[in-house]
Amino acid sequence: MKSLEIRQKFFNYFKKKGHTQVPSSSLIPAQDPTLLFANAGMNQFKDLFLGLEKRSYTRAASIQKCIRAGGKHNDLENVGFTKRHLTFFEMIGNFSFGDYFKKEAIEYAWEFLTTEINLNPETLYASVYKHDDQAYVLWKDLIGLPERRIVKLGESDNFWQMGDTGPCGPCTEIYVDRGQDASTCSNPHCAPGCSCDRFLEIWNLVFMQYNRQPDGTDVPLTQTGVDTGMGLERLCAIVQNKDTVYDTDLFAPLIKETEQLTGLTYATSPESIQAAFRVLADHIRSTTFAIADGCTPSNEGRGYVLRKIIRRAALFAQKLTDKNIFPELSATVVNEFGSLYPELVSQRTLIKELLTSEIEKFSLNLINGQSILKNYFTQQEHSKTITGEQAFKLYDTYGFPLELTQVIAQEQGFTVDSNGFSKAMEQQRLQSGKKVVSKQETTFPDEIKTEFVGYTQLITPTHIIALIFNGTIVPEVPEGELCWVITEKSPLYVECGGQINDTALMMVGHRQAEIRDIKKINRAIAFECVAPTQLLIDQQLTISVNERIRSATMKNHTATHLLQAALQLVLGTHIKQSGSLVTPDYLRFDFTHHAPLTLEEITRIEDIVNRKILENISLSITTTTYKAALEQGVIAFFGEKYNPDNVRVVSIPGFSAELCGGTHVAATGDIGSFKITENSALSAGNRRIVALTGLKALELFQHDFNLVKSLSQELKVPTAQLTQTTQALKHDMQEMVRTVKQLKKELFALKIPSIITQGFTLNNGITFMHAQLVDSAPGELKEYAESLLARQPGVVLLESKAADKTHIFIASSDEKSIDMKKVADGLKTFGIKGGGTQKHFQGSAETLPANFTQSLRNILK
Repeated sequence: MKSLEIRQKFFNYFKKKGHTQVPSSSLIPAQDPTLLFANAGMNQFKDLFLGLEKRSYTRAASIQKCIRAGGKHNDLENVGFTKRHLTFFEMIGNFSFGDYFKKEAIEYAWEFLTTEINLNPETLYASVYKHDDQAYVLWKDLIGLPERRIVKLGESDNFWQMGDTGPCGPCTEIYVDRGQDASTCSNPHCAPGCSCDRFLEIWNLVFMQYNRQPDGTDVPLTQTGVDTGMGLERLCAIVQNKDTVYDTDLFAPLIKETEQLTGLTYATSPESIQAAFRVLADHIRSTTFAIADGCTPSNEGRGYVLRKIIRRAALFAQKLTDKNIFPELSATVVNEFGSLYPELVSQRTLIKELLTSEIEKFSLNLINGQSILKNYFTQQEHSKTITGEQAFKLYDTYGFPLELTQVIAQEQGFTVDSNGFSKAMEQQRLQSGKKVVSKQETTFPDEIKTEFVGYTQLITPTHIIALIFNGTIVPEVPEGELCWVITEKSPLYVECGGQINDTALMMVGHRQAEIRDIKKINRAIAFECVAPTQLLIDQQLTISVNERIRSATMKNHTATHLLQAALQLVLGTHIKQSGSLVTPDYLRFDFTHHAPLTLEEITRIEDIVNRKILENISLSITTTTYKAALEQGVIAFFGEKYNPDNVRVVSIPGFSAELCGGTHVAATGDIGSFKITENSALSAGNRRIVALTGLKALELFQHDFNLVKSLSQELKVPTAQLTQTTQALKHDMQEMVRTVKQLKKELFALKIPSIITQGFTLNNGITFMHAQLVDSAPGELKEYAESLLARQPGVVLLESKAADKTHIFIASSDEKSIDMKKVADGLKTFGIKGGGTQKHFQGSAETLPANFTQSLRNILK
């Protein structure tokens, strides 16, 4: 039975039982900070279990895309080395929201497995939570399962929770006994719960009864529910009678494609090579699906998890081939799953480009990092342990995730001090952090709070409610000392949502001080300054925000909202903000898009924004609930935390509406003008626009106008003919370059007879020729070598000295007579970097040793 048939049987069965078929949600959880990726079928139903949401159905069935490679549920290090662990899998599940409970859940699971899928009932076992007598009795009396095939297990096995907080409850699991031959342990009483491969868990039925709180307590849910989860891959392995999930039809096309790309045969390869096959097959699924759902590699959060998976894949791909095959495998995933998940098809190009770019960027570091690690193995031979500091250096300098170091170390019989690594990581975090109030991040009294009045005020009289000096809360600060001041009210905007801190002054009486830094500490706004006089609690002072700088910043912030709306109009609704920076001088907007912007697209975007500025639309700023805002189509910035009960909506009526806590102009006309100055790629699938507004844009227009006018006068042509004239000059320059190149080629041809005459025969009978040139480009050296070898077969060495380095080109007329790989390896000892083919080598070095020619002759022998 193929996987596609199993999918259909599942949905057909549960539809007959009154369930609504619900599509898989995105791998990226919507507004759930407790999860990096969707890791279970119930993630999208969390609010239903919590009683916070109502839908038109109380029974659901889904097959959910899941990734478990970070956080509490992390299978990454096991992938490739076991028969069942995966980073990406599809979870089959049926759900009840205040409808049926344990009895029906157990009945449905048993009937589906034994009648629809036709599993042998005699091979099925069940485990229950040790305190869940109700589930035990249902298995024994309702299903008729013998007591010897019902096992009571503890909380670690049979009490399920989605994360550190959230819905949870006891569960019962169904196991398949794969027989004594599948066992990898020596326990004659092996049973469900054993870590060996004999008893394979295939279905977990969770009975949602509680909501786990941050303090670890369990609060009863307002309504009970059922959440079941069964790995499609494991079920396929059982139904198709395969030893591992990688042998099923879900992975067979990937294994086959890897064989074709590498020339290796999976079935007959040693275990280490088979493990590499399995790693690639799993990792290409997780990375392809994650990118299709909007995740991109980065150095934090889910983006770093994606980066770790890609880099781990690069390491294992290296064991199979020198070629970058991993991105090529994404096409197989798209072809196999595209009909089920259309987002794979629409993002096909982005997926391959992102994977290719990420691996190419890491390739050199992978080589260098492995070399460093080999040195560490020699240094630590006595302890067989890579220290935390060494592992951290590999991470910090070469981008080696800890998991990558652990894999390589394990292959060499070494362990890695992961605790030491964590300490080094924390130390760097503390050292690289901003200048902050040291201990107050966690111990600052919550009752000390500041009222932000900066939306309506720029100058605010207020009084001091707290002072921090040398990391300690104090009642006073002497004059001239650097300290942090917290006031009852503050007009100071603290950096958030891309908008930078305000620039401001504080005044006590007639004395003033520059505010050096601003930050939030719990519910308080603190600013750093050098005390202009002795500062005391309850002392009156005035905070004054620089109006010119704030005004310019507001223009740029509102312009980012206009820009995002214009981008979606011109490029499509797939555009999503991935970052921004709002300063008084410019704005920077990062967004997801798979292709470079054309000049026409940029012009259209600018036109749209400037027309909205000319319309002078008054902004509307309101507050509402997060849910209500989304229902109204308001854009929420992905990854930002919002108060579900109170969010601020900044609207440009009829054009844009976003959740935003920043400061904005009163009407779009206040922006003045808008001009894009930069359009660049950050990485595959991510682009950046830099733009100016207001006076800065006007200054740019004036500068460019004066520049064009000056060029027009210099070239003595009207401004309308500048482009044509420049193209003509460019054409003339190209013709001159071609002429010079041809003359240099002819000059070299005149030297060929003397070069041949001065050549000599090596011990192997091959003619060796050598010539030194000046300022010849690498491409020219190749042409010269080919023309020389056409006259005299053999080996030629050409050197060309440039200002800062010497280029070399070595070529042979017979690839069989000279081993160019051996030549390349030999040249590395002279500090020459380069590469080539079987017939030539091209490289360069800052300097060449005096005996270089003779050394090369020795290598060629």
